[in-house]
Amino acid sequence: MINGLWLICWNLNSIIIEYFNRAIDIYKNLIYLSFCLLFLSPKKFKLRFKHVTMKKGTAILLIFVSTTLIYSTLFNVFEGGDILTSLYWTIITMATIGYGDITPKTTNGKILAMIIAVSGIAIYTAFASVIVDYITERNIKRIQGLMDVKEKDHIVIVGWNEATKETLKELKANIDCEVVVISDRPIEHRCVVGDPTDEDTLKKTGIDRARFVIVSTGDDSKTVLTTLTVRKINPDVYIIAEALRSENVELLRFAGANSVILSEGFAGRLLASAVFEGSVVKFFEEVSTSYRGEDVFEIPANDLVDLSFLDAMIKLKGERNYILVGIVRENVLINPNPDEKIRKGDRLLVIGRKGV
Repeated sequence: MINGLWLICWNLNSIIIEYFNRAIDIYKNLIYLSFCLLFLSPKKFKLRFKHVTMKKGTAILLIFVSTTLIYSTLFNVFEGGDILTSLYWTIITMATIGYGDITPKTTNGKILAMIIAVSGIAIYTAFASVIVDYITERNIKRIQGLMDVKEKDHIVIVGWNEATKETLKELKANIDCEVVVISDRPIEHRCVVGDPTDEDTLKKTGIDRARFVIVSTGDDSKTVLTTLTVRKINPDVYIIAEALRSENVELLRFAGANSVILSEGFAGRLLASAVFEGSVVKFFEEVSTSYRGEDVFEIPANDLVDLSFLDAMIKLKGERNYILVGIVRENVLINPNPDEKIRKGDRLLVIGRKGV
């Protein structure tokens, strides 16, 4: 029986050494991977890691359990004592902790201890290689925009251009919510790489669980198709779409967009204003972003209900240094009559610094 156990132990050690060599190769690949991530473009270098399967993890676990039981049995045969003490000594020795409270006294026990010390390093290294491989694969997928989004109530930005870069910057400055970008290439922010009109790409972003979707592809025809696909996947999501041409505004609304922004039309009006009202352009530049200081935003009416617009304006200016410019109801009332009453459920449009 003893010879049989030694033979099994020898064969298992051969397998363990093979895993140890593979682990060394993995660490070499990690060094090479770090270099590639730092210096190479994702377009020139695409990493593909083999998925860590359950089969591989189970195999290593079985090796660990079987070798632990065999080593414990051999130690019990060589040194005597109870099986719990043998199991304790085996695990401590395999982990190379070596408290020294239990030491082998026989020659066979000492030889076994040396074998366990070497094979234990290999086994734990194999475990480490599985964990490192799994974490690395997830990180690479995330960097390359290949990982599915599991969050819900998040915001999805479809398209990566100058407009959506500013959109992302404003969202990060104003709200605490997960934002995912669909782009045609990996970017620094969390993204999914793919065709925005492709249903599978949209589903990877968790659009069926998203709260808002912002569509700005730089091409109205692609924006319309993307809006239709998003609405098909999630009938309840709030879609904000950018239109470049005025004739496509109604088409985007028909496609399912809740709000359509005619960006180039607004830009054209600002260009005209810059000719004869340059200060107006500067005003809009200032209040259109929160990270420059003053901003335009909404606040709840709360204690201002039943006050007139003029009284609410005076109170807000005196207490919080806000300038009241409008009331948000079914529509936005800009600069209403001074005696217009603030109603319950109204939201107020103000200019100021958030958090005051």
